[in-house]
Amino acid sequence: MHPLLLLLATPGLAIDLQADLHLDTPTQLLRRKATLDGEGMEAALPQLREGGTNLAVEVLWPPRDADWEAHAARLFDIIEAEDRRLDAVMLARGPAEARSVIDGGAVALLVSMEGAHGLDRSGIDGLRRLHARGLRMLGLTWSFSNRFAGSAGDGGGGLTPDGWTLLAEANRLGVIVDVSHASDAATMEACGWSHAPVVASHSNTDARREHARNLSDRAIRCIARSGGVVGVNVHGDFVGGTRDVAAVADHFDHLRAVGGPGVVALGSDYDGLIKPVTGLEHAGKLAALWAELRRRGWTEDEISGARGGNFMRVWEAVERVSDALTWGSTPKSAPERPRGPQ
Repeated sequence: MHPLLLLLATPGLAIDLQADLHLDTPTQLLRRKATLDGEGMEAALPQLREGGTNLAVEVLWPPRDADWEAHAARLFDIIEAEDRRLDAVMLARGPAEARSVIDGGAVALLVSMEGAHGLDRSGIDGLRRLHARGLRMLGLTWSFSNRFAGSAGDGGGGLTPDGWTLLAEANRLGVIVDVSHASDAATMEACGWSHAPVVASHSNTDARREHARNLSDRAIRCIARSGGVVGVNVHGDFVGGTRDVAAVADHFDHLRAVGGPGVVALGSDYDGLIKPVTGLEHAGKLAALWAELRRRGWTEDEISGARGGNFMRVWEAVERVSDALTWGSTPKSAPERPRGPQ
């Protein structure tokens, strides 16, 4: 832990948790040659502080036309450099460490990769190397299918044999499996067969806005039964309707109705070249969302869960599964005909 955090930490004082499951800020830092405490972004440190986000999932996104593995490694270098430079943030490799960072008054950074194509050449060995550096979440796909899973972006199929192996290894390592961007088939297979809870880090509901990137009710129920969460996105094209705070809250309402309050989370997609809805233009404005949920009758416990408590429960469960598998349990083998919740 940074020395400053040790000085700031006060025994018995817990700070309210707020997690955002998907931030593309590392890509903006690279493109702009900027810093995390700089200006001109949607979810840099000033906006995170203003809006109350203190658990930020920072995403390694390898573009389609890049050297995927090298690009992901470069983004990780940027996150690590900011971690070393700033006392106000710290890379967190587990839920207990994240909680300690947050209680110390800093922002915990959880590193994720958006799209397993970033492991295209190295596969499992690449996942192990990134995990050793601190990677704790992995999106199976991005906008195109890869050697591991089908994407919603091109009508892909389910998990491939390599995908089943990747799923089992992620469970063993304690890497959270993320099905945002995955096809419906891959989503159902992953959440139906994972030992650990599965998340959709930045996906909305197809019932409120019909879109290939949004989740069917059966997918929401499957994720909920796995113990996972869905992080609601604020990109106007995925939100639909009036494209404002109320329209985002409609997706929260639908998630709660279909999967229960424990499945609800936030995954804004800020800094991901999105078109944020009116009233949530950057991470500093998130208080408006929680106010809208209160206006609709959400309880404080439900809002606390959506703000980050539900996701922290998921992360803790993923870590427990990893511990169990490490000590000798046998991972599920890939079925000849994938089953799981339908």
